[in-house]
Amino acid sequence: MIFGKANFLVAMPSLKSPIFSNSVILMAEYKDTGALGFIINLPTGTMVKDALSLMKIDYKQKLDIPILFGGPVQTDFFWAIHSPEFQGISTIKIHDKFYLTSAQEIIPLLADSSCPEIYYAGVGYSGWGVNQLDREIEEGSWWYGEFDLDLLFETEFTKKWDEAFKSLGADPEHLVDRSDPLDPVIN
Repeated sequence: MIFGKANFLVAMPSLKSPIFSNSVILMAEYKDTGALGFIINLPTGTMVKDALSLMKIDYKQKLDIPILFGGPVQTDFFWAIHSPEFQGISTIKIHDKFYLTSAQEIIPLLADSSCPEIYYAGVGYSGWGVNQLDREIEEGSWWYGEFDLDLLFETEFTKKWDEAFKSLGADPEHLVDRSDPLDPVIN
């Protein structure tokens, strides 16, 4: 099964991986050779502007956005999701309205007025080998959903998982068994 780009993977409650629990992943590539995505609802606690200040890098635009943990693969890889007017060597077109580029190519532009608008920035990515993601979807670990610009740009980080489920026609409250098996009232 090949889905393409600009779609979401939503972690199902049955997914036991602590890294991916309640995650929403923006897919950048999904081919028969593997898949590449970025968790878009897991802030690291560091803001982009603070990291740039520590590195003494000048910037012109407002970068009051958190650095996200994009996934457990290559956590030294720093990336930016940005407006489409810039295309570099590492750029992947995810959607007509935004691209993904390595920060190595974006950072030199930050002090210049030609810098694209940066919507998200993060470290690491989520990756799957040949047929691995297909298998995980079939096992019920992930729910694959169509792309929703509002989920990406208008929804708070802490609400993205709940809203992703709602956009797929499900209420997360009804998917998770919140009962306590040790509660004597239930038994």
